Amino acid sequence: MNNHFIFTICAFLIGFTIILSSIQVSESTLTSKMLVSVKAEKDPITEGDFPVIVGTVSDQAYKPIANANVLIMFGTVIVTTTTDDKGNFRYESAMPSTHGIYEVDVTATMDGYTKGLANSTFTVTPRQTAPIVTKTITGLPIEAGNYTVFLGKVAQWNLETTCFVDFGDKYMRFLKTCDLYGMAPEDFQSDQTIIPMVSVIQNNDTYRLFPESVYINASDMENKTLNTFVASTFANYTAP
Repeated sequence: MNNHFIFTICAFLIGFTIILSSIQVSESTLTSKMLVSVKAEKDPITEGDFPVIVGTVSDQAYKPIANANVLIMFGTVIVTTTTDDKGNFRYESAMPSTHGIYEVDVTATMDGYTKGLANSTFTVTPRQTAPIVTKTITGLPIEAGNYTVFLGKVAQWNLETTCFVDFGDKYMRFLKTCDLYGMAPEDFQSDQTIIPMVSVIQNNDTYRLFPESVYINASDMENKTLNTFVASTFANYTAP
C-alpha cells in the first residue's frame, strides 16, 4: 500500500513538473505588441498636391521602435519604408492627388514583435481654377439705339449653373441662365469648357443673355427695324 501511494505521488509530481515546464516554454515564445499611428501630414489637401503620410511605431511602454518595416497603402499606392531612431516614418507620394476621400492602411512588422496595424482617412478637395478668358468673338458689337448686342462664347460653367461668357472686351458672369440655351441637364454634372455661342444685350449697366439667333437676326436688320427688335427682345427677357 505504501509503495503504491509513493508511486502515485511521484507520478503526480512528474506530471506537474511537465506542465510547469510547458507553461514556461509557451511564455518564452510570446512576443511584444507594437502601437502604430498614421495620418496625413496635411488634411485636407488640394487636388493636384502630393499627399504626405506620417506616423509612429512604439512598444507598449510607448518607447519608439527604430528600423521597423512599414507597409503603407492608400488609393493605388502601395509602398514600404522604415522607422527612424525616434520611431517615426514619413512618405510623400510621387503622384498628384485627385479629389476624394482616401483611407490609409498601415502594417508595421519587426522581429520580436507581433504585427501592428493602423488606419486613417484624408480628404482631397477639388482645385478651384479661375476661368480662362479667350478671344472668341466672331462678330462686331451691334449698336441699336440705347442697346448694344454682342456675340459671345460660353467659356465656362459650374455645377450651380453659373455661366461665364466672353464677349467683346468684356467677360461677364450670369447666374442660372446657360441651361436655357441648348445645354442638357447632364452637361452640368461636372465643370468643363464648352463651345455654344450666345447673344448678350447691354442697356446701360444691365446685361441679359439670349440665344445666338438674336445676334444673327439683328445683324441682318436695318436700323429702324433693328432698334425695335433689340429693345423688344431686351424688354421681353424672362429671368430663369
